[in-house]
Amino acid sequence: MNLDVPFIEAKNYFVRNDLADQDQIKFETQQEFDAVFGMATTMGELGKPTPIDFSRQFVIAQIEDPSYETVNLKPISIHKNADIVEVKYRKVIGAQQSYQTQSAMILIIDRKYDGDVNLVEVP
Repeated sequence: MNLDVPFIEAKNYFVRNDLADQDQIKFETQQEFDAVFGMATTMGELGKPTPIDFSRQFVIAQIEDPSYETVNLKPISIHKNADIVEVKYRKVIGAQQSYQTQSAMILIIDRKYDGDVNLVEVP
């Protein structure tokens, strides 16, 4: 059975700059998440970080290496087949910058879709 998995793309978070090599892609607790991401609050209602309730949700994240190019990660689809949650995403590389940034795609998913995660970059 191949289920479509609904998700929310989290906004207004950044990859912490004190992060060592990080290869975790699934976050199941606030403590795990806070060790990798910080809140990037800005003015106005849309400036608040997307709330995450780790008692009901978990997070899948794709974190890129720091780059002098803009990197935009776009989720395409999430499906669950047996115990595998497959996330398809597209990476779009943009303009050169004079500084490094570290892009991340952060997806919030209901725990009822929990499983092993497989990230797949599509052209």
